[in-house]
Amino acid sequence: MRGNGRIRGFIVGLGLAAVATFHQYAPPHLPSSIPSSQVTRDVPEVYIETYVTGYNTVRAQTDDTPCMGASGANICGRRDTVACPPLLKLGAIVEIRGKKYVCEDRTARRYRGRFDINCDKDIRCPYNVAGWALVKVQLE
Repeated sequence: MRGNGRIRGFIVGLGLAAVATFHQYAPPHLPSSIPSSQVTRDVPEVYIETYVTGYNTVRAQTDDTPCMGASGANICGRRDTVACPPLLKLGAIVEIRGKKYVCEDRTARRYRGRFDINCDKDIRCPYNVAGWALVKVQLE
């Protein structure tokens, strides 16, 4: 039963994030004395507690094209990509354990609630990154 609550929490969190993007805050007119380069825009963030795994870019762990992510990007040789659940758009930025990743791939259907870090060819990496983590999703 514990897993079902986490999945429901994940889905509710993504739903709230989607609603938050519909009502974006429009700041009042900024004084002309502030240069536009100093104006920062707050990006909404959602935190999701989920199980994180790792995978290698080899045919045994992917499909026939291990270097091609779902986004069409070449992910071989990169350690900054992650396979995300289908509820997140490709290109989304997530932060896992203090490191930022780009969603360039999709998780397998049976692992919809997970994030799967691309470990390229490092066979020790999947074991090092696996476990429960708080994932910060930056919504844009």
